[in-house]
Amino acid sequence: MATEAVQNVVVVGAASGGLSVVQSLSKLLPASHRIVLIEANPVAFWSIAALRAAVLPGFEPQVVHDLSTSSIFGANNTRHVVLAGTRVVDLQEDHIVVDRDVSSLLSGCEREANGGSKIPVDRVVLAVGARSVFPTRLEGGAKTKQDVMEQFARMQSDLAAAHEILVLGGGPTGVEFAGELLDVHPNKKVTLVTRGSGLVTRGNDRLGGVSNKLIAQLTAKGVRLIFKDSVPLERPTTGPLPTLQTFTTLNGESITADYIVFASGGKPDTGWIAAIDPTIVDPATGLLTVDPTFSICSPDASSRTRWWRYYSVGDSANTPGPKVSYMASQHAPLLAHNLVSAIKGNGAKLKHASDSPAEMIMVNVGKGGGAGYLAFVTVGEWITSLFKGRSLHVAMFHKFFKA
Repeated sequence: MATEAVQNVVVVGAASGGLSVVQSLSKLLPASHRIVLIEANPVAFWSIAALRAAVLPGFEPQVVHDLSTSSIFGANNTRHVVLAGTRVVDLQEDHIVVDRDVSSLLSGCEREANGGSKIPVDRVVLAVGARSVFPTRLEGGAKTKQDVMEQFARMQSDLAAAHEILVLGGGPTGVEFAGELLDVHPNKKVTLVTRGSGLVTRGNDRLGGVSNKLIAQLTAKGVRLIFKDSVPLERPTTGPLPTLQTFTTLNGESITADYIVFASGGKPDTGWIAAIDPTIVDPATGLLTVDPTFSICSPDASSRTRWWRYYSVGDSANTPGPKVSYMASQHAPLLAHNLVSAIKGNGAKLKHASDSPAEMIMVNVGKGGGAGYLAFVTVGEWITSLFKGRSLHVAMFHKFFKA
């Protein structure tokens, strides 16, 4: 079959959800179709271990990997294509538009007058993930792998120079950052402020035991914990302050800091999609609305025919289960099966998204600490360290790549 006749299955996003979908599709897709993986960042990125890379010099190569056609599909690939450093800016029924000219890399696309490219599609998987701030997400200004490495090195250096660090947020990001920082710099003065009455609970009473264990461990490391309170800042961002500054919380607590870490959780990166068609984004959650088989759906009858080629998975989709890498990896093969069945038109039974069989959460405190909740049981430091803290699953990340 001529290359020009090959139809495109576009996967938007190369975080764990998108990479898992690509891995599954590559085993199932017929020769009539090729995968086009599109990622706005210049590299693939493992956010699970990003907090360690932000404080531990030399660890940053563990969370970053070259993203190219050969790294994903191997040197002998003649069909599939990876477009890194490429942002999708429009979604239409039979094509998408990206922000740069990729005609030399991808046959069959059409250059736009504004310098972008229109790519015809047969199917599209939106694995756009969540947006957040560095280091849990890469900064938009990074154009190369070296830029990303320098961003991590800069944060490592700034934190090494800081004396008092203020962490805003008592969820997993805030707790894990404090633990990683004190593993590397045990004498730093750290204050963590949270609106909640505990750590990582989000009002879930079942996680009370997890919270208690984390509070005990952070307190033992010298972290000052302030609950049911917040620091009024106009635009909280992560980074160093020019000098040691004093902040007053809403409840009157005084805090000094020369570095601030904004550790709120991520939000679905779907604002740009809502601007294209708000009917496929849940206004309450920001998640893309999908049916049980991962297909994008809209309550607006006039919009339904526009999205029949589209699917979604991961942190941006309202699929059941927690928004974590593990859940996306479980859903990806099911989505791939459904997508390929639709292409082949073979009437195969579609697979449905399902929730995790049991509630699971693990929050590490450095390499050796932490707490978790696994199927009705609260676990402590040893189990959390064994299953998460020691490795942060970086080997799983690098297994996605062939080079």
